Amino acid sequence: MNSKILLLAESIRKFLRRNMVPNLKNLINKAHPSDIAAAIEILKPINREKLFKFMIEHNIEKASEVLVELEEHLIKSVLDLFDEETIALILKNLSTDDVVAILDHIEDEDKKEKILQLIQDNEKVEEQLLYQDETAGRIMTTDFFYLNHNLTVKEAIEKLHQLEDKAEMVFYLYLVDDHDRLTGVMSLRQLLLSNPNSKLKEVMQKDIISVRVDTDQEEVAKLVSQYDLLAIPVVDHDGKLVGIITVDDVIDIIKEEAAEDIYRLAGTSEEEILYKGHPLKIAKIRLPWLLPAFAGTFIVASLLDFISVKFAYFAIFVVFMPMINAAAGNIGIQSSTIMARELAINEMEGNIWKEIFSTQFKVGLIIGTLYATIAFIFSYFLAKPVHLQRYVVSLSVGTAMFIAIINSSVYGSFLPIFLKKIGVDPAVATGPFVAASNDIMGTIIYFTVAYNMVHILT
Repeated sequence: MNSKILLLAESIRKFLRRNMVPNLKNLINKAHPSDIAAAIEILKPINREKLFKFMIEHNIEKASEVLVELEEHLIKSVLDLFDEETIALILKNLSTDDVVAILDHIEDEDKKEKILQLIQDNEKVEEQLLYQDETAGRIMTTDFFYLNHNLTVKEAIEKLHQLEDKAEMVFYLYLVDDHDRLTGVMSLRQLLLSNPNSKLKEVMQKDIISVRVDTDQEEVAKLVSQYDLLAIPVVDHDGKLVGIITVDDVIDIIKEEAAEDIYRLAGTSEEEILYKGHPLKIAKIRLPWLLPAFAGTFIVASLLDFISVKFAYFAIFVVFMPMINAAAGNIGIQSSTIMARELAINEMEGNIWKEIFSTQFKVGLIIGTLYATIAFIFSYFLAKPVHLQRYVVSLSVGTAMFIAIINSSVYGSFLPIFLKKIGVDPAVATGPFVAASNDIMGTIIYFTVAYNMVHILT
């Protein structure tokens, strides 16, 4: 948290405590909505409530702008403070896509329905709410500017002069035919430099990058990023232009998807943030994904019990087992995390499998050689073997370290690919499965190498 936000939060606290209405009003009017939203993060719940009530009374437009900028868990807590009439007043100042996003945080369907009835132009909102979550139709804005392609450049410029502030405008003009089907796009620069008497359809760009209303929001973000767009048009199944998605919404999507993947890689979810102060609910979220790792420990324990009976030198070698499993586990997690991210943003095509195997094998070879050398030296001086030469122990440890690291590097990369192939989300399952399986494989590799080294060298 930077000093600017901390100072803003402290000023809000002070003005609220002393009831300094003019000072607080002046501060709220001048502060950027995103800064106020950041300051609200560190305010106590009682002060959040006071501040929002103050903004609703003195500057409801700023209250609307701040609400949109809040983190998801705070939006819900703020909405719970007010009745349907007050929420409707706040939402009246927002664009359709923002209204839809806010309404998604209201779980009470009766309350949501009452708010919809109180909002002007609620038909647009209700229509947008019919689209599935996390699709282009759900996140698009319907307040945008478009023109008929039969207009001349001069007529288009005159239309621009009459443009309302509410419409989204990001340097692109979207053009439609007489049936509102998307036919072309052009930049404002291109418009201004074109012959005033030319028709738009003569100078427009016909190769359009667009998405359908049912396109997944992650695919939308990929297209905007890939083609460096400031906005992307959304069409229905008949090709009619129904909305646009702007780059600021895409940034929110990227942040949301990244946060979601981070939570899932850790074996939890963003719901945990909503359940602060509810340890039982948080435990229920975490438990299902901790079970694979927990089950893995039972398998490792069973293996060790079996090996201890079969291997006479078990006590000498077991000392170094955590070192090998920890090193291999870290490599596996690194490889799987990178691959899960790669799968999230790119499609696997062509001979990418061979390239992945080659790269990860070489990485494992380099790191494995270094770690094996360190493990060999460390175990040579630390080992206190009975009826066994030191070099047998250290050579076993070094060799097992080398093999385990190469195995984890390659395995950690291919596990997310395998999970995706069988229809399991890699972001959800990779972390727990890597943790469980690496310990099992590391233990098997280590004691297999140790057992054979002892029998070959003695």
